[in-house]
Amino acid sequence: MFFSQNAISTIAHVIPTMDHIDALLKDITAEPLVPSIKHALTFTYQILDKYYSKTDLSNVYHIAMSKV
Repeated sequence: MFFSQNAISTIAHVIPTMDHIDALLKDITAEPLVPSIKHALTFTYQILDKYYSKTDLSNVYHIAMSKV
């Protein structure tokens, strides 16, 4: 829902938000949790990482983050 908002959904906002979610997932997966929850969070982290790593391949990402 957050990324669907017209006022926010730009690549310059998506990447920092993904960074924030990444940091939260790293912290959560280090805590003692029920195994099923921990597995779901680990899987979520892997999926986020899969798509996040693809941003380095995007010219739009480099332009938006001023890394030209």
